[in-house]
Amino acid sequence: MSYNIQHLSTAGRATVLTILLGVLCFAFIFVFNIGSNEFKQAVAQSDSATTSVTVINLPPVITGPVQESFESSTAYPTNSGDVMQWEVLAVDASGDDYYLLICDTNATPTPSGGGVPSCAAGTQWAVSSLTTSNATATAATTTLETAASLFNESNAWFGFVCDDNVVTQRCTGTTPAQQGYGTVTSPFNVNDRPTFTLFSNNGPVDPDGTITFYSTSTDPDTDGGQDQIRLIVCSNSGYNTTTNTCTGSTLATSSLMYPDAFAAWTLTPPWQDTTYNAVPFIVDEHGHEASGGAHAATTTFDINNVAPTVDGSTISINGGSDMVLTVEASTTEGFTLDFNVFDNNSCQAIGSTSEIVNYELSLYRDDPTAIYDGNSSTTCRVDVAGDQDENDCYTSAVATTTWNLSCTASTTACSGNTDTSDAFSCTFPLWFIADPTDATTTAVQYPLNDWKAQIRAVDDDNATGTASESTSGVEVNSFLAFDLLSFLIPYGSLAPGEDSDDVYANLGASQASTTIQATGNVGVDQLLSGESMCNTYTGPGTECPNSATSTVEDFRQVFSPTSTATYLNASTSGNNLSSTTAKELELNVAKSTATSTPASGITYWGIEIPGTITLSGDYTGQNTFIAVVGESVDW
Repeated sequence: MSYNIQHLSTAGRATVLTILLGVLCFAFIFVFNIGSNEFKQAVAQSDSATTSVTVINLPPVITGPVQESFESSTAYPTNSGDVMQWEVLAVDASGDDYYLLICDTNATPTPSGGGVPSCAAGTQWAVSSLTTSNATATAATTTLETAASLFNESNAWFGFVCDDNVVTQRCTGTTPAQQGYGTVTSPFNVNDRPTFTLFSNNGPVDPDGTITFYSTSTDPDTDGGQDQIRLIVCSNSGYNTTTNTCTGSTLATSSLMYPDAFAAWTLTPPWQDTTYNAVPFIVDEHGHEASGGAHAATTTFDINNVAPTVDGSTISINGGSDMVLTVEASTTEGFTLDFNVFDNNSCQAIGSTSEIVNYELSLYRDDPTAIYDGNSSTTCRVDVAGDQDENDCYTSAVATTTWNLSCTASTTACSGNTDTSDAFSCTFPLWFIADPTDATTTAVQYPLNDWKAQIRAVDDDNATGTASESTSGVEVNSFLAFDLLSFLIPYGSLAPGEDSDDVYANLGASQASTTIQATGNVGVDQLLSGESMCNTYTGPGTECPNSATSTVEDFRQVFSPTSTATYLNASTSGNNLSSTTAKELELNVAKSTATSTPASGITYWGIEIPGTITLSGDYTGQNTFIAVVGESVDW
């Protein structure tokens, strides 16, 4: 049996596996036929056929899933204007480079002949640059406000990879679609900015008050619930949008709330009384700043001017020491008064001038039973000139010619506009009639009183504070002083054996009297003593001879506080002069109460000439006056 074997050329698209199977079948049949028939032939004929096949390019294989590079979800949305990014790791069997493509629909992308592929339908969110096989590709886009773009609050996405094969560019298919996993999965969310519409505050406020800032805004986002907002108030327009903090001072920050926010700020003095800047910023709960950042231009708030105050515990009279008068019938200078003034507007005004420019004060004898009403104690008020009384009240309301008070502010106590206090130091005089309060063993009129001060300060806006009283007082000590107005006691002419009554009806009718004035701040009595009289007396230290014929003994002089007394009355009362024992005369000179007319008292004198005197002529001697503090009931 013979075969007519023809050799055929085949052409077409076949896979390598198909070709190999065909060859094997052909060989099997051929061998079978040869084995059964053709081996009988001595010679076989042969020919050849050319084979061809096209190997289809495979798409890259995703080895690390397409995912969001950072979570973009309802809880953590991507703020408009920020970058949204995806990433993937893919390997291409042919070693081709590849692209990452993010689309909003699940449709296999459209190749471009090895170039940048595109989404088959809908919106193309992002496409990466050409990436080497087995390297991570990233694709990103910048989000926009949803109202003015294709972006919605929630946006579905699907990820694909495509190689760059120029013959048969291949992309991954739609089953299953790549949409990330866990929290870095589709959809991604876009957070819109809130809109700032109004900003205000409750100023002006005091420098230790609370200023509250108010804002009104809206926010368009509703996905996952309405976004809350936060108000941040800065001292200037400097603002860090990454950290959402002021680059200058932060004045106030609200909690999260909607739609209106308020932030309260309790001020800590000092704050100068002027206008301050306040720049508001609104951010939503995701840290996204409101449209335009700050609400319009810089706004302001005002701090009120407040009156300065004086702390009573800082008032120090004469350094806490008793005030001792030393000048009779006039003023004793050099007493001191120190105090601190506090001002919540600071001690320094705008322009680096002094905030505290004046003061009003009074110094007075304090009666602890008087009710202190915050502006006066007894009747000595700081601002009433008519209250001036040199006995118990000195006030700065009078001219310095009346009371020479001088106060100066310290040059170092106020350190600047961050300091609330300044120190003042004063000097002043006291008249000799200032009431004593020392309560020594000799009783005074006001043993339970002391001297205190009231002070109030005045600032550069003429705001005057309430007067503060010193918390502790000092004493004015008793000052015993007197002035003898006459240094002569003229008894006139008397014959031996006569006394004053023989010439005058009584002591008051005579010219023999002496006057003393109280030139200190107490009532005065006097101790009297005297020497005998003779014509050889020349002054202190001279003693008259013990002579009945030429000496008028000391005891023959008498004294009385009343003008109606007779020589006999005075002598009978024991008011005889002695050279050895000073005798007190209850003259009861009152305490002086007027600076120009001191209180005074008159002592009336009488004398008896012994009948034994034989030596005529002018007799002289010397009497001594010693002042003593009178009983206070007689002042």
